[in-house]
Amino acid sequence: MKLTITDQAFAKLREAVPADSRLLLSFDDGVGPFSKVGVCSLDTSYDIIAVAKDARTPDYEQTLATNHGDWQLKGYSAVYLDNNMKLDFKNHQLVLSGESGILDSSVDIKDLTKQEA
Repeated sequence: MKLTITDQAFAKLREAVPADSRLLLSFDDGVGPFSKVGVCSLDTSYDIIAVAKDARTPDYEQTLATNHGDWQLKGYSAVYLDNNMKLDFKNHQLVLSGESGILDSSVDIKDLTKQEA
């Protein structure tokens, strides 16, 4: 599984999170310390979460290769992703897409580097 981050999307990420943070692609399913609790929606929603390098993130046990370094994700959420994906910045939104089309048209960025996980 691979994620290509466009230059525009990478610039938006660098504006929002510290360069030395570790990044998670988080399936927002209500599981784990970074998901909204009790979300009932038919939409598939992802967040990009920046955490400190040493933050404990046991739910994020799988690695996602990107053209800007490895990210982590919840292993079971891979079923909702494609093998080859792209993160782009369009119409003032981060858009996650893959071979099957748009996976999330409005990916949120959360900087939690100051919080303990």
